[in-house]
Amino acid sequence: MMRYVILFFTVVSILILSGCEQIQNQSSDAYSGKFQRSCLFSPEKIAFNQLTERTQPGQITAYIDVFDQFGSRIKAAGVWRFELFEYVPRSADPMGSRVNLWSDIELTDAVINNNAWQEYLHCYKFDLDIDTDLAGKTYILQAVCFTADNRRLSDTVELKK
Repeated sequence: MMRYVILFFTVVSILILSGCEQIQNQSSDAYSGKFQRSCLFSPEKIAFNQLTERTQPGQITAYIDVFDQFGSRIKAAGVWRFELFEYVPRSADPMGSRVNLWSDIELTDAVINNNAWQEYLHCYKFDLDIDTDLAGKTYILQAVCFTADNRRLSDTVELKK
């Protein structure tokens, strides 16, 4: 009988000393809230790609890179606005009068955004049609991207004769 009493106290002592801590299960749900509050890779800068050109008498094809805070090219949701200006030579501000303002292009929907994205170039492609004859003059094309986090990114490119 004394053996059973010692065995009982030994088992109870082991259970008390080892504790009964509940195992914490960390699932992916624990981290999902952190990613919804902020985006790790947000657009910081846009730049016209060197492929941007007048492709036809009434069309400009713009290729634009979007860069994150680390300098990597990324896809980003946003609303794009394009404006074409006359080029004013030998001026502190070479953008003269506005020639054309295109309707805003919304790339906030994933399907539409993916249609404008050129995977092999890692940039966006926009075909901009214009009624004005662009032959014989130099112009400045300006792109503005209004990002999902309410920022305004812009760049300009000179379209030579």
